[in-house]
Amino acid sequence: MSYFCTRTTTTAAATAARPRRPPDDVVAPDVDVEAGLDEATLMSYPKILYSQAKLEERSTTATCCSICLADYKDTDVLRLLPECGHLFHLDCVDPWLRSRPTCPVCRSSPIPSPLSTPLAEVVPLARARQP
Repeated sequence: MSYFCTRTTTTAAATAARPRRPPDDVVAPDVDVEAGLDEATLMSYPKILYSQAKLEERSTTATCCSICLADYKDTDVLRLLPECGHLFHLDCVDPWLRSRPTCPVCRSSPIPSPLSTPLAEVVPLARARQP
């Protein structure tokens, strides 16, 4: 078996005349896709001071924000994600949740899903670490 390779050039007019088909994974522009959380849902998530989170000795309480990597100060107001218990700076996690409805660390979704996901089985394991 032998192969023959050659280089060809095409003009812009020939390329423009060819019909283009969008890839199958591209969403049509007239489809309304809502990716993140709405403002009412986001505001329903608890806010907590870092000093209070330390006193409650949460097993998921980290010493820094996983998004911006800045150390928490006792006066920092954090957002508590209800499903997994992870904490983040409000200014860091709120934009994240507006664009994606999952925890930045464990990817658990606070929105109930009609479909079973592998993460649904992982989240209870995180809760089982509590003494």
